[in-house]
Amino acid sequence: MNRLMDLALGVRLAVGGGRTLKAALLRLVLTTIGIGLATAVLLLVVTAASALSDRGDRLAAREPDTTATQATPLYLVGGQQVDWDTTVDYVEPAGPGAPVPPGLAALPGPGQIVVSPALAAKIAADPKTRAMFSQQIVGTIGRDGLAGPNELRAYAGATGLRTSRDVESVYGFGKASGVENLPPQLIMLGTIGVLVLLIPMLVFVASSSRIAGAERERRLSALRLAGAGAAQVRRIAAAEALVGAAFGALLGLLLFLVVRPFAASVEVSGVAVFPADFVPMWQLVVVVFVLIPVITVGTAWLGLRGLIVEPLAVFRRSTPVRRRLWWRLLLVVLGVLLLLPDKLFGMTARPSALLPFVLLGTVLLLIGVPTFLPWVTERVVGRLRGGFPAWQLAVRRLQLDSGTPSRVIAGVVVVLAAVIALQTLLGSVNANAQQANASYYDPTVAIISVDPSARDEAIAAVGKAPAVKGVYPENWVSLGGPSGSASMIVAPCPLLEHDYRLPSCSDGDVFRLNDSPPGASYQVREGEGGSFTVPAAVKTAHSAESSAEVDLLATPGVAPGVPVGYLDLKALIDPTVPDGFDQLRAAVATLEWRASVVGGPGADSTGSETVQAMQGLLYAGALLTMVLAGISMLVMIVGQISERRRPLAAMSAAGVSRGVLGRSLLWQNAIPVVFGVLVAVGAGVGIAALMLRVLASDVHLLLNGPFIVLMACAAVVLVVAVTGAALPGLRSATKLEALRME
Repeated sequence: MNRLMDLALGVRLAVGGGRTLKAALLRLVLTTIGIGLATAVLLLVVTAASALSDRGDRLAAREPDTTATQATPLYLVGGQQVDWDTTVDYVEPAGPGAPVPPGLAALPGPGQIVVSPALAAKIAADPKTRAMFSQQIVGTIGRDGLAGPNELRAYAGATGLRTSRDVESVYGFGKASGVENLPPQLIMLGTIGVLVLLIPMLVFVASSSRIAGAERERRLSALRLAGAGAAQVRRIAAAEALVGAAFGALLGLLLFLVVRPFAASVEVSGVAVFPADFVPMWQLVVVVFVLIPVITVGTAWLGLRGLIVEPLAVFRRSTPVRRRLWWRLLLVVLGVLLLLPDKLFGMTARPSALLPFVLLGTVLLLIGVPTFLPWVTERVVGRLRGGFPAWQLAVRRLQLDSGTPSRVIAGVVVVLAAVIALQTLLGSVNANAQQANASYYDPTVAIISVDPSARDEAIAAVGKAPAVKGVYPENWVSLGGPSGSASMIVAPCPLLEHDYRLPSCSDGDVFRLNDSPPGASYQVREGEGGSFTVPAAVKTAHSAESSAEVDLLATPGVAPGVPVGYLDLKALIDPTVPDGFDQLRAAVATLEWRASVVGGPGADSTGSETVQAMQGLLYAGALLTMVLAGISMLVMIVGQISERRRPLAAMSAAGVSRGVLGRSLLWQNAIPVVFGVLVAVGAGVGIAALMLRVLASDVHLLLNGPFIVLMACAAVVLVVAVTGAALPGLRSATKLEALRME
């Protein structure tokens, strides 16, 4: 019964009553807004995670299963690109019982095609796209067969697929999990990305629950002096915090329901989801709504440390007890140690084993950022003396209480550290991938994968494109024998001169790029066999700029009897023609499954595209969290002004102008944010460096200086701008009525 009475008293203190109703409701409203905004973003993040998980499940469900069974197979040549972002899978059933891909009611026959709704719209609107498809459209792919509503994808019926070198005999579709299909490093990057965007939200919840914290401590101190026990005070504080958490969670849910339809339609870096997918898993919703009250109550109890031990401490006006460094330093040390699992624990490089260490270490380091800020601010401002009046007021306020201003900007600082860490990590990985792609692809060359039966037809079709300067076959040959193993490319001189920057070439020449001595004899490993002997007149290529690992270059005249190994065509494109690759793709599209363009600009790897999409999501998340940080900070500054209304009114009555008070408030928040930016930049770069050595030790750390400076300046400007926006509240706080005590 007594416990219920304690809880009821806490609720009463939260909502107020009588003469305290107005002040109590203001505190409750500000706390509700702060927690509500953070809750809404938390729900959006977990919902986005659920939607992306559903997207991954659909991608896994359409993966071909080539495990041989007694079922009738479906012959499939997949991944044929007819445009930069349009993919066609060609299918041919071996019999009536062949499997049907997800999203299709039936397999298309020869001359027929089933397209995604987005591709159907593009074909109807774009004549260039329409010219690439000669088949009859007989249906659209359903939601179960698409990654998202914007995917450009098609299934086309064909004949003769079983003779293709790229054919797959498919006995079913579907894999266990979409996550299992991704590289482990990308899984870790995605998990860390979600984590570093979630932690600032939790910091916002903790900061919002401490609005008017000093005033709450004075009320509870009075109860403690009146005879309330430590357990009673904790229950009263918990009930008071739970009221704000309950209203904030309800407001967050309402905001989420309002924003959800708009968020579901947003496309970031080409990644979009179906609106029906944008529904959070109930387990994650439960976690959010359990986490909110746990954080608010925990924060309220942590604020009672001095009150429980010494109730009179909250009334003192002398210099408070200096903050301790050891536990803050412990967080950072533990975080660093967890990000060194290979050094300390002898862990292997398996991502599944390293992921718990990386996540926990990142959490501890990011939590350490806002905990370090009050200590740094206290130590620095303790040594400041003199200055103009507004500066002196701000410094003195920080000397007496650096915790409240630090809590105001804690969310911004954590966002800054998290964004810098993740951007540096993703930027380094992406730069490495782009460098590899740039060295592998030449923007003036298109690689055409062609079925041997259509080689001549492909050369004729591609050669008619105005932007194509020449089309040449390139035969890759694997050699072996007593002289060792070697690889050889047989191609015409114009192609060899372009790819390997040869000074001169004529038919009948042979070039060596490595140590292949004249007279060395090799056996051809492909096809029907054969032999090749390096001629005595072999030339040495001194400047091989192609990234292909090859030992010998030969022209067709010197190796007429070498069997065809892996044959491709290469088209040399005039870079001055703006739509050169569009012309090439249109020409290749007429050959359907027998040829496809696999090279050229924009032909990034899947990993690079995924990293770029994650970077886009990072920037969108950073913008969202910064906006939330600004709104939450505005709420907390208004609460800070309301909490200090009596001291502010007293200074105004003593002759201090509102301008001086306003500038002192600006300095009061600007000084900690400068320290916070320095701590955040150092923490962000350090976290990125530690995670990079665990996730991708072969990737060099790349700092994006302009981005770091831009984000740091944005954080400072945001704090100053939001503080300035809250200054009109000084007018009501400095009225003489605020001096009344009852």
